Amino acid sequence: MKKKPISDERLNRIIKFLAIALLALAVLFMAVQFSDVWNWIIGALKAVIVPVALAYLLALIMFPLIKFLEKKGIGPRGLSLAIVFVITLAIIFATFYFVTPFIVSEISNFFNNDFQKIIDYLTGDLRNDFILGTDIYDRIAAYITDTDLLNTWLDSTMPQLLSSLSSIMLPLLTAIAILPIMLIYYLRDYEMISERLRSIIPPKHEKRVADLGSKLNQTVGAYLRGQLLLMVAIGSVATIVYKLIGLKYYFVFGVLVGVTNIIPYFGTILAAVPPIVYSFIAGGAPGPLLVLVVNVVLQNIEGNIFQPIIMGHQLEMHPLIIIMSILFFGSLFGALGVVFASPIAASIRVFYNFFKEQKQQVWQVENAGGDNKP
Repeated sequence: MKKKPISDERLNRIIKFLAIALLALAVLFMAVQFSDVWNWIIGALKAVIVPVALAYLLALIMFPLIKFLEKKGIGPRGLSLAIVFVITLAIIFATFYFVTPFIVSEISNFFNNDFQKIIDYLTGDLRNDFILGTDIYDRIAAYITDTDLLNTWLDSTMPQLLSSLSSIMLPLLTAIAILPIMLIYYLRDYEMISERLRSIIPPKHEKRVADLGSKLNQTVGAYLRGQLLLMVAIGSVATIVYKLIGLKYYFVFGVLVGVTNIIPYFGTILAAVPPIVYSFIAGGAPGPLLVLVVNVVLQNIEGNIFQPIIMGHQLEMHPLIIIMSILFFGSLFGALGVVFASPIAASIRVFYNFFKEQKQQVWQVENAGGDNKP
C-alpha cells in the first residue's frame, strides 16, 4: 500500500488556510468596491472617536486630582469635580491672558521690523553666503525662475491645504465644543463607566482585562501628566536662557521649545532651527553659534535632568523604538500620530508585557501541575 504524500491532517490545514485567504481577498474586494461607503463610515467614526479619545486622555490627567481631593475629605464627587474643573479653567485662562500679549507683541515686532530684512537676505545676500557657491546658486535660481516652480507648487498645494484644513477644523471645533460636557459626565461617573465596560467582558476574563486596563491607564496617564510638566519646565528654562543671552523674540522661541517638546527627540531639533536661522540672518548678538550651543545644552538638560525627574522613565523604551513609532504612526495618522506615537507605543508595550506575563503564569501552573502528578 502506497504512503499518502500528504496526510489528511495537513491537507485539512491547507484547505482551511486557502479558505481563509480567499475569504480575506473577498472581503478586501468588497471593501474596494464600496470605498465611498467605507470613507463615509470612517468619517462618522472619526467624528465620534476624536472627542471621546480627547475626553479619555484629559480624564487620565484630571481624575487623580479628583481622587486626591476625595481622599482629603473634599466631597461629594460633584464638589471635587467642580474644584478641579475651575482650577483647570483658571490655569488655561491665566496662561492665555498673560502669555498671549507677549506672543502677539513679539510677532508684531517681527513683521514690522525684521520680516523685510529676512526677505532682503533671501533675495539678495543669500547668494554671497550660499554654501555651494554663487554659480550653483545662480543655476538653482534660474531653474526656479524658468520653471515657475514656486507658483506651480503654491497653485497645486494651497487648494489641497485649504481643503485639508477645512475638513480638519470643523470636526476639531465640534470636538472642542462638546469636550467639556463629555469630560464632566465622564469624570463624574468614572467608576460606573469602567464597571459597565467590564460587564461586557466574559466573567472568566474580567479580572485579567481589568488589570490590563489599570496598567494602561497608569502608563498613559503618567506619561501625559509628566509630558505636560516637562513642556512647561523646558519651555520656561529656554525662555529664561534666551533672555539672558540677549536673543530677540526670546518669548516666542521659548514657547516654541516647550510646545515642540511633545515630540520626543525631534521636537528640540525643530525648536532650535528658527532661533539659529534668525540669529544668522539678523546678525549681531547673540551669534548663531552661541544659539546652537544653548540649544545643545537645553537638549542635554531636558534629556538628563528633566526627563528622569519628571517622567521617571515612564515609557521604559529604547529611543530607536520611539523614533520608529513616530515615523510609523506619523505616516498613518499625520500630526496626531507624531504627537501620540510615544503613548501608543507604550500601550503596545503594556499589552505585550501583560500577555507575556499571562503566558508565563499559565506555563508555571501547567508545570506545577505536571510536577505533582504521581
